[in-house]
Amino acid sequence: MGKHRRNGPVPIPKPKDRFLFYEDSYSFQIRNDWLKELFLSLKFQNEKQIARFFCIGWKRLPKLWKEDPPDFFLLVPSKAKSGPRPYHAAWYLRNKLIQCQNLREDTSLRKISKDKQSEKPFEDRFFHAKKAFEFIKSDRIIEGLHVLLVDDIFTTGASLNEIARLYKLRGARKVTCVVFMLSGVIESNGCSSQG
Repeated sequence: MGKHRRNGPVPIPKPKDRFLFYEDSYSFQIRNDWLKELFLSLKFQNEKQIARFFCIGWKRLPKLWKEDPPDFFLLVPSKAKSGPRPYHAAWYLRNKLIQCQNLREDTSLRKISKDKQSEKPFEDRFFHAKKAFEFIKSDRIIEGLHVLLVDDIFTTGASLNEIARLYKLRGARKVTCVVFMLSGVIESNGCSSQG
């Protein structure tokens, strides 16, 4: 069993091999072999109780944005999947953000691509993300607001960066990202890899 360190949330180093549309990103866990297996149980076997483990440290989130709290949040992808995974892996954190932080959830963005990002080779993830999401509601006021993106895993950051870009195009002032687990690697030269 691999060594497990719980520091969450910890800052994710910023990749230097692309332009970033989000300002900050944080991860509750950093992947090792043991966490990888546990995470796969959460994501693909509907082990909802495991979501609590991946959210350990969620109460420390408000300290990260004490000076500039988010105005609302979005689960990525914003549409629950049908089939074997009928819930979003981050619903436990979603409920805590609503109940304890009084944040509202934005549901104006949806995933339109049927392709799975996780099945794409590293380089293709960036191209896929460009056409994977769209806003379905145009009446939402986003201009000047701080958006919190919540996702289950950060491998390349392509989806988070593309969604942040879409929010910035609609006038968002700031985008912060929070994920359960950092799976990718930011190399010492600032370039990202799948690790």
